[in-house]
Amino acid sequence: MKNSAEVFAKNDLSCKSLRSLLEPLIVFFNKAVTEVLPDKEYILEYSIPGGIYGYFKDYTPDNQQIEEITNNINNLIKNRAPVQHKNFNHTEAINYFQKIGRKDIIELFESKSKKNSGSDSHILHMNGNGELFLNDISINYDKLSNFKLFKYKKGFFLIADTDLYNRVMPERLELSKFLERYDETEKTMQHFGLSTVAQVNEVIKKGELSELIKIFEAYQSKKISTIADNFISHPSKPRVIFIAGPTSSGKTTTANRLAIELKVLKKKVLILSLDNFYLPHSTIPVDPETGLQNFELITALDLKLFNKTINSLLNNEPVHLPKYYFDGKGAKLKPYPTQIDDETCIIVEGIHGLNPKLWHDFMDVESYRLYVSALNTLNIHDHLPMSTSDQRFIRRLVRDYMFRGYDINETIKRWPDVIQNEYHSIFPYQEKAHAIFNSALIYEIAVFAHYAPSILKAEDAKSDYIAAQIERLQRLLSLFIPVDPKHIPFTSILREFIGGSSFDY
Repeated sequence: MKNSAEVFAKNDLSCKSLRSLLEPLIVFFNKAVTEVLPDKEYILEYSIPGGIYGYFKDYTPDNQQIEEITNNINNLIKNRAPVQHKNFNHTEAINYFQKIGRKDIIELFESKSKKNSGSDSHILHMNGNGELFLNDISINYDKLSNFKLFKYKKGFFLIADTDLYNRVMPERLELSKFLERYDETEKTMQHFGLSTVAQVNEVIKKGELSELIKIFEAYQSKKISTIADNFISHPSKPRVIFIAGPTSSGKTTTANRLAIELKVLKKKVLILSLDNFYLPHSTIPVDPETGLQNFELITALDLKLFNKTINSLLNNEPVHLPKYYFDGKGAKLKPYPTQIDDETCIIVEGIHGLNPKLWHDFMDVESYRLYVSALNTLNIHDHLPMSTSDQRFIRRLVRDYMFRGYDINETIKRWPDVIQNEYHSIFPYQEKAHAIFNSALIYEIAVFAHYAPSILKAEDAKSDYIAAQIERLQRLLSLFIPVDPKHIPFTSILREFIGGSSFDY
């Protein structure tokens, strides 16, 4: 049986392989830009499936310059240009980035909690001009040779995993709901002056976070209210709302908050969680690589029971709904029946909510599709956006540890299956949604940093791979000033992961 580290190394579509492609590519891109546009500064703004979106400050390169940068990167990869790795302590890192004029990274270090200033910094560089990363990176020049760089609006896309990009993103990017939501979020964050970790830390230092929490919670509430309005006014008059999205994206809280908004609009609502349709553990497929049962596959759900349940509900028949318990024995039918009428909306939430295998009998006829994901636009520094998968990984680690009784080792071991399934069975359906809701909160990693010391303990790791993952996440969380969760509202999506929600889960 292979361990999870070997699975990650083998799996071309794992988050580790993507970051291992993307981050060296960022170093090559930086080197190429210094040759082609030596006086131009740029921002790598946010992650997209397979790559990254960026732009130059006060400058838009032409097609010839983009081609020159591409050719320069191709030559670096073809010649297997060496990239040096260095681990610097706090003082050494500051001195290094002062010498190369990286004000953005200096601001990050200066904003950090003094308590965490001793963490080592991972630096990849070519001839002394380097980038700060959080991961240990090995370079695969053969896979990097498939990269793409092309213009998009006033900026550009730098794509490391072209296969993932091609499977997920639409051919006409101007029609992408995913990019529209990212652009909207980025503009909102820029309005509030919150584009980087350093800026969030400064807000925390000044004691201004409580006000911003109120603003961003209200912002999310307004978005959910708009979705409810759109559902009610949809010309097909749907009765079912399918809510899908990757793990730990906040689907359950979104479903509950959307139900409240629909009730305000005088609609009756029934929420169905796909988690309640899990098969008994003994019948769930085992991943041949990890030897663990793979709960991320749609075949882990009792699809026959789901289809029977929802069709009976839509026919206004009494139904004994299933309730899943985390004891491995599968769902049990509730003793009392549930019956709805034609005026009742059904909200179905779960990671596979947009998968055709789930809804092929009725989705196109009378349903509304909502995709939920945590699209964080926060930058660690100008050339390194936050990983959205890492944000969800931290959400899941905290929730599993605090409320689901899972050992941290188990959650980390299962993460490759989670990512693999998302790339194959969740992300490709995001553009088929009627709407995309961004559940990310700009300050949430700072809240998770409050819990990190009691959860992320390297001494608890049962393998070198798990210890390395814990160390990597500790580096990320150490960049933030920890925030006490007392100011987080009881209806916040964040409460789904830290507890104290006014909703039942």
